[in-house]
Amino acid sequence: MKAVVMAGGQGTHFWPASRRNRPKQFLNILGQRTMLQETMTRLEPLLKPADLYVVCREDYVDDVKTQAPGLSDAQIIAEPLPRNTAACIGLGALRISLSDPEEVMVALPADHRISNVSEFQRALEAAENLARDGWLVTFGIRPTYPATGYGYLERGPRLGEFNGREAFEVVRFVEKPKAEMASEMLTDDRYDWNSGIFIWKTSRILKEIEASMPALYEALTRIKQQPDNVRVARAAFRDLEHVSIDHGVMEKSQRVACLPVDLGWSDVGSWRVVADLLPADEAGNVANSFLVPLDSRGCVVHTSPEKLVALIGVEDLVVVETADAVLVCPKDRAEEVQQVVAELQVRGLEEFL
Repeated sequence: MKAVVMAGGQGTHFWPASRRNRPKQFLNILGQRTMLQETMTRLEPLLKPADLYVVCREDYVDDVKTQAPGLSDAQIIAEPLPRNTAACIGLGALRISLSDPEEVMVALPADHRISNVSEFQRALEAAENLARDGWLVTFGIRPTYPATGYGYLERGPRLGEFNGREAFEVVRFVEKPKAEMASEMLTDDRYDWNSGIFIWKTSRILKEIEASMPALYEALTRIKQQPDNVRVARAAFRDLEHVSIDHGVMEKSQRVACLPVDLGWSDVGSWRVVADLLPADEAGNVANSFLVPLDSRGCVVHTSPEKLVALIGVEDLVVVETADAVLVCPKDRAEEVQQVVAELQVRGLEEFL
């Protein structure tokens, strides 16, 4: 099995810590290691170093080299142009297929958190066996609240056991449902969150791309003919739409399977989520630096480690400080940080993006 780590996102939900030139996956938001380093570390017991690939934007290649010095140049795949996860995964599958078209690959984001690493590794082994039967496999996460920002999948017929784990056919995807529907799915055992982690044979995913996304398949074919020609690659990607692998392939395929798993998973989608992932003080405050909270509770503080932050009489705030910017907002509005990024673009304040 090979792994393709997707590290091309800009992480705008984590502004101002996450910037264009150093996005979320290269930050140590949840610990001493960066999110990219954590992702690669949890793959190490299963895969050899030569089996790991990272796909990223051209301007992130140096960051990947710094944070993963064991990777060769051939293991860092630069996207000609960012075109969302379908194109990113297509590039990874193409690179692996050049040496073994029947190899199984796992495609996973660089910026998720998985606390149950041993279960993750065992689940990957089960998914590999399922993928060798021709299925497009995803991990299903049991919902813990009626999330409206996640994609859901509906389980269908049972496919059997793989390494002692039950697998199910996926009969429907539901993307970012309304609150009422999310509440209904929370109480229905047929529905799981879609983890965004996928396992399949490279030949299978390339055939699915050919069937469902012919323009992307044509672009990959052009790149395959001249794999080292950057000009050809950019021309091939120039007119491609920005499409996720979920919309482009998974929702259209008749061969999608789900392995329900308990991984301690989070997509770490906003500063609010950080409050649930890091140790808190007795008042529920979470901070990466020295914090003095007076009559304050439920706050998230992220700043440079040497800074002292004092809070007085506040609740459920997010406070993020960098060398050139400060964010303060209610914790339950942390997802709106993207609107700040959009406003900075409108105002032409590129130096803060």
